Amino acid sequence: MTSRMTLALNPIQWWATEDGWLDPTLAPPPAELLALVKKAGFNAVMAAVPAGHTVAAYALLLDDAGLRPAPGYFVCRSEGDSADAPAVLEAAAAAARDHAELGLTDIGLGLPMTKGGPRILRPGQGTEPDEGRVAALTDLVGRLAEAMVAEGVRPALHPHVGTWIETESETRTVLDALPADQLGFLPDTGHLSWADADVAGLVADYGSRIPFLHVKDARMAVAEQGRAAGQDYQRTVVDGLWTEPGRGDLDLTGIVSALPDDFAGCLMVEVDRPALTDPYESAVASARWMRSTFALDN
Repeated sequence: MTSRMTLALNPIQWWATEDGWLDPTLAPPPAELLALVKKAGFNAVMAAVPAGHTVAAYALLLDDAGLRPAPGYFVCRSEGDSADAPAVLEAAAAAARDHAELGLTDIGLGLPMTKGGPRILRPGQGTEPDEGRVAALTDLVGRLAEAMVAEGVRPALHPHVGTWIETESETRTVLDALPADQLGFLPDTGHLSWADADVAGLVADYGSRIPFLHVKDARMAVAEQGRAAGQDYQRTVVDGLWTEPGRGDLDLTGIVSALPDDFAGCLMVEVDRPALTDPYESAVASARWMRSTFALDN
C-alpha cells in the first residue's frame, strides 16, 4: 500500500558552503535547479520565489519542471524586540500572501541564526536560557500568526539549533501558549535531535498541528564530540554531522510513524550539508531511500 504523504525537497544541499553555513547564491539558476529536483525523484519542492520573479512567474517555472509547491519557510528577523515588530509583521504578511497565491495554506516559521551568537558558539545545548525572552518571542510569534492567518496561511513553529527557540522545553512553551488554529508545528528531525529533544514524543503530542515535517539524518556521535570539544555550529557541521536520510543514526521511521494515522501532509527532505559530494547525487539518494522506506508515490 502506498502512502498519502507527499515527498518534497528543500534543495539546500546546493547551498552548502565549505565553512558549514548556507549560501543560496551557490545554487544553479532557478529553472535548472527545479529541473534537477524533478530528475532526482521529487514531485514537490519547497516554495521559495526567486529574487526578481513574481509569484506567477515562479508558478510557471514549477509547472515547466513538473513540480508542485510545498510549504516554504519564513524567518522572523527579530529576537522579540517590539521595535522590530512592524517590519517583521509586514514581511510575514507578504510571505503569507505569496504562499496563498501558490495555493498553499501552511508555511514554516523560525528565528534567525546569527553568526557569533551564543547558540551558534555552543549549539544544541539551550545556551543562555531566558524565560523572559521566550515570553517576548511567544508574544511576537502570536502576532505574526495572526497576520499570516489573516492572509489565509497558518505558520508552523520551527525549532532550530542556533536560535532562541531551540530546545524541547522552549518548543512546548510556545506551542502550549498559542492556539492550534493560529500556529502549527514544523518539527525538524535533525535539529531537534541535536538539541536532545524527544522528537517522536513531540511529534506524537502535537501531531494534529503538523502540516509537514523536515526530514534530515545526522551522525549523533559528531554532535556529541562537538559538544564535548566546545565546537561551534559550523565546525560541527563541517565535521560531518548531517547526512542523507537513512545514512545516519536517527530513527526516522520511528519519528514518522509517530505522526497521526491520517497524516496526509508533506515529508520534506533537508540535507544541510550533503555527505555525498555532489548535491544532485545527494538528492537522488534521498529520494530513493524515502520512497522505498515510506512507500511514497507522490
